[in-house]
Amino acid sequence: MQPETLELLADTAQYAAVAFIGGFIGVGELVSRYKDDPYEAITNRHAITYTLLNVLASVMALLALKTMNPADVHGVLLGEGPASSRVGYTLLAGFGAMGLLRSSAFNMRVGNDDIAIGPSALLQVMLSAMDRAVDRARARVRAEMMARTMHLIPFEQIEGSLPQLAFAMMQNVTDQEKQDFDKVISALRDNDKMDTVAKSISLGLSLSNIVGQGVVDDAVTALRKTLAAAGDPRFSATLAPPLPPPVETQEAASPPTAEK
Repeated sequence: MQPETLELLADTAQYAAVAFIGGFIGVGELVSRYKDDPYEAITNRHAITYTLLNVLASVMALLALKTMNPADVHGVLLGEGPASSRVGYTLLAGFGAMGLLRSSAFNMRVGNDDIAIGPSALLQVMLSAMDRAVDRARARVRAEMMARTMHLIPFEQIEGSLPQLAFAMMQNVTDQEKQDFDKVISALRDNDKMDTVAKSISLGLSLSNIVGQGVVDDAVTALRKTLAAAGDPRFSATLAPPLPPPVETQEAASPPTAEK
């Protein structure tokens, strides 16, 4: 293989590596913010834009290093020779760009808030805008899914059993998260302006932020089956699952033909 071809492949691998570093860090931030369904959050077009910003910053950092790169004593550009030099510059560009984007020159006090002055201010503005956009896109979907899950379930019947069952199904829920959720239940219990079904939906949405929508669905299904099988009249009367949507047939059955 020609040296020029090897050099092109090495440069391509470098840019691909720094792009992966920037994208991985951007996706990691998004996953930490949307624990109920990270995949749906990161595939949102606004989240993709934020991820591409991190990728672009890493690639531009590597390009800047290559453009302004001095030669060593042997006349070889740093980062262009041995594999170790290329790896070092790749890591420097990838993680250096992410650190620069999240840095600030100084903080300015405005009212009761500290405002960071520097690249992190721009990144924070974009992250906040992305958060709102993803929240708006997912709000309707989450509400519809939880309304189906909590079909006809009064809040008083699940406020204690559902969270305990969902937390028992999980293995990594911290004690702090459980204590914080107890405050959510207390606030819902003391709210006299919401009906019981609306409280149940709010309870399910808050619970899904910790354990995910799938765990809430499975926990509610288990409660329905267990308490209905035990003969609980409340669950037999009010916790019947919603009717399945009608199934559309591919084509209507043709009437039988008369025999001649």
